Parts: sequence; C-alpha cells; structure tokens
Amino acid sequence: MVTTSPTSEVAAPADPPVLELRGLTKRYGALTAVSSVDLNVSAGEILGLLGPNGSGKSTTLNLVMGFIRPTAGEVIIDGHSLRTAPRAALQDVGGLVEGSAFYPYLSGRLNLEMIARLRGLPTGRVDEALELVDLTRAAQRRFGDYSQGMRQRLGVAGALMHHPRLVVLDEPTSGLDPAGTREMRELLPRIASAGTTVILASHLLTEVEQVCTRVAIMQAGAVIASGTIESLMKRRPRWRVRVPASKRARALEILQGVRDTGRVQPLEEDLFLDTTASGSDLNRALLDAGIIASEVVPIVPTLESIFMELTVQAPAS
Repeated sequence: MVTTSPTSEVAAPADPPVLELRGLTKRYGALTAVSSVDLNVSAGEILGLLGPNGSGKSTTLNLVMGFIRPTAGEVIIDGHSLRTAPRAALQDVGGLVEGSAFYPYLSGRLNLEMIARLRGLPTGRVDEALELVDLTRAAQRRFGDYSQGMRQRLGVAGALMHHPRLVVLDEPTSGLDPAGTREMRELLPRIASAGTTVILASHLLTEVEQVCTRVAIMQAGAVIASGTIESLMKRRPRWRVRVPASKRARALEILQGVRDTGRVQPLEEDLFLDTTASGSDLNRALLDAGIIASEVVPIVPTLESIFMELTVQAPAS
C-alpha cells in the first residue's frame, strides 16, 4: 500500500538490505552446520551474531565471505548474488574471520600498504586506517612483535581500508585487554555511523548488548531468535519462586496451573516460570495449597539471561 503525507508526497521506498540470507544451508555429509537461515541486515546496522560453540556462527560468516559454498540457499550482498556474481557481491565487503593473517617480518604499515597496492587504493587510506584503530605510533613495528590485541586491530584496519559497505568481524575482541576491548566497542559505532553495516560474532554478551542495534541467536545451525535487544527483552515476564525443598514438586504442579503461565523450570533451590500473572497471583495460588514461598521475585531480563534461556531451551539437532 502506498501512503502519502499531508502534502501528498509519495513516501520514499525503504532501502534494500545490504545483506540478505535466503534459506542459507551448509551440510557436511550427514552434519547440517547451517540450516535454512533467513536474515536481512540494513545499512548502518550492527548485527550481533550469537550462539554457543558449534551453533553455526563461524560457518555462516564463512559463507557470507565466500570462503565456502552453500549447499542450498543464497547470499545476496548489496543486491548481488554471491553465487552468480561473486566479484560484484564481494567488492564492498571487508572481514576479519578466524584471526588476521599478515607477514610477521613486515611492519604493520607495510602490511597495510601491500593490501592498498593490491586493491589499487591511495596510500592515504593506510594512514587513515592506522589512526582509526589507534596504531599510528606502532605502525613501524614488525607485525610479529605485536600483541594479540594489536594484531586484531590491524586486522580490522585492513578490513576497513577500502571503505566497504559490509564488514564481517568474528570475535574481534579476542585476546584484547580491557582497554583494547573498550576501544573496539567505541570503534564499531563510528564505523556504522558512516553507513557501513557490521556483522559481529562474539561470545561477550555485555559487549554485544552495548554496541549492537540488533541480534540474531543461533542454535544447532538455525536462527532461533532475532530482533532488537529491546524487543527480545519484551518476551513473556519471568519470575523466580523459592519454596521449601520438601514442597518444591507440589509447588511446580501448582504454578503450572496458574493462568497465562508457560514453562516452569526447577533450577537448584528455585523455580523459574514464564508468566503474565502477578506476584500476588503466584503467592495466592501457593498459599491456597498450603505452601509458603520465601521469595517471589520478578527477573529483570538481560541479553545474557535471554541467550541462556533460548539456547538451553532449544533442542539440538
């Protein structure tokens, strides 16, 4: 439907996504590493790709970068199919996947200058990239003498030198000290503010929560949840209920019968339940059954709690 403003101007169509994954699948024999992933990422977004080890994150990034071919489905970058037009699709993509690979006996600057020459870029891009990742003062040092954090930052510099529209970063804060992690956290929004789309795979959920505009959570090769962090946190409210150990099994039965209650999960000394019922409703149901709860506490969701809930709950393939 076409909508018009009060001045009868036709609204501009939404820009197409920079990255589209359509039914993306990768199998290795009987093992399905990535299963029918559908995902769109828009210009200027920072997408956090989350999942436990073996969930398919790295395989998905390798598919996006063209390092491996999908068994089925499509990767479309800036309107170009990676399958039918790989050069056009990858020309505006930069990435740091599974660590940086530079010549250890060359300086950081010379390594970047080699990339610039191969891409036909002006040498000014080298200085720009070094400054962006705060390696200007260490530019003349050999890459082999860099710390792990410095190596990661040089890898990001190399990925950004040609001003790509899409940047893929696999665990970019791996090996960084707290100061380096903070620098990376401050760098990513600056990259995105220029319209560059960033896909960030990370196990540091607090970092993702601070810098990403949207997240996709993977489990067993599939995306089991995606959206803004705010929208994921608006899932059904959760409560923690503590009752005497001798009453826990009966309390679980009672709480499962409370209206608008979903899963009730025992964990150590507590019962955790998804429900829209109020705390007083839960307390009343237990009291009617002769059970006194010592605690009935609402749980304030965090990205970590949502991640744990979804990945523990999701079945393995």
